[in-house]
Amino acid sequence: MQNLPDLSQLDWAKLLSVSFTLVPAVYKYRGVLARVTDVLAEAVGLATLVGGVYVYTRTLPQIQQVAAQLAADPTLVTVERLQTLDQLYFGSVGLMLLGGMLAVFGVIGRISASVAGLRNRPGPPVRRK
Repeated sequence: MQNLPDLSQLDWAKLLSVSFTLVPAVYKYRGVLARVTDVLAEAVGLATLVGGVYVYTRTLPQIQQVAAQLAADPTLVTVERLQTLDQLYFGSVGLMLLGGMLAVFGVIGRISASVAGLRNRPGPPVRRK
């Protein structure tokens, strides 16, 4: 507990000056931040999706083996192991869903930003005679 900073001793003038410096910078670079956020969502989504697939491929064969053992010898250890594998299995399905949704929303954000950029681009100059 002694490593935590004491926020009651925070100088409020410093906090206000940092906020007045940070807010305009965020406002100025909001387009770049939106693109970075979309790319990060894609990367995290794909990593989560791959992690979920990895856990799924490792868990599914073990569930089938433990279920066969449970049919032959229903002991408490086998039941507990099957419950743990079931949690891993459904957790991996959840990871795959979350990763897929993050990746899709990252792609949608990038596409909508590029379409908005095309829409706001000025057209070719018009020549007058």
